[in-house]
Amino acid sequence: MPRLSQKPPLPRYRRNLDDAPRPVAVLARTLEPGHTIPLHMHRRGQLLYATGGIMRVETADAAWILPPARALWLPPQLPHSVTMRSHVEMRTIYIDEAACAALPGEPVLVEISGLLRELILTLLEEPAAYDEDGRGGLVARLILAELTRLRERPLDVPMPRDPRALRVARALLDKSSLDHDLDHWAVEAGASRRTLARIFRHETGLSFAEWRARLRAIDGLAQLSDGASVAETASAVGYASPSAFSAMIRRNLGGPPRRLTHRPTRSQG
Repeated sequence: MPRLSQKPPLPRYRRNLDDAPRPVAVLARTLEPGHTIPLHMHRRGQLLYATGGIMRVETADAAWILPPARALWLPPQLPHSVTMRSHVEMRTIYIDEAACAALPGEPVLVEISGLLRELILTLLEEPAAYDEDGRGGLVARLILAELTRLRERPLDVPMPRDPRALRVARALLDKSSLDHDLDHWAVEAGASRRTLARIFRHETGLSFAEWRARLRAIDGLAQLSDGASVAETASAVGYASPSAFSAMIRRNLGGPPRRLTHRPTRSQG
């Protein structure tokens, strides 16, 4: 009998703290616009957070656009990729798998509290093998306690799996302002208009127009949270006027842009 072919295992990204000597570890990195961390996974759970800049995180099922106000919890062993939408000051928490039992088993977008933000920066001041009975251990335990109290924000963009629709989705993730109609995207994807529309509806639960509007709303919210004005953001995501953009945000996310954004205090570190 011929042997069934097997896909090679995903790499563990080399710049990580999976092998850190303590259950909670923090990594600080500065990354430039366009830098991509390709599909990979970690043995540990991971909280992706940036003190400045915007990241896009993608799994097989969804994509998230993360401004400084928010972070994404990724459970252990979950394949994902990360793309920098701007200059990013990344601060990543790695949680040993044994300490993840009280944390979600699925990706969760959360708001970062001022306390958690300062705890992350404080743990960066400690050595990797911090004293678990001293300051470092106390900060690590407080981080774990805060992670169980995080407020979830359901701001994901569901992703199709069909390669034709996925090609369209990723093009729009790169530039949500693209205003091509479904006929144009059908040609780009190599599918009929009807087929492409059916795939989006079946695999994301949204029509193509609804999916694009949700992406633009979430993309716009991220840019507002990173300091852009409503007028600048409206133009960046394909709207001719701030009022049209604000109305779209209300329809898709349930409130006006400024009420839904939270611009964090910029800490150094």
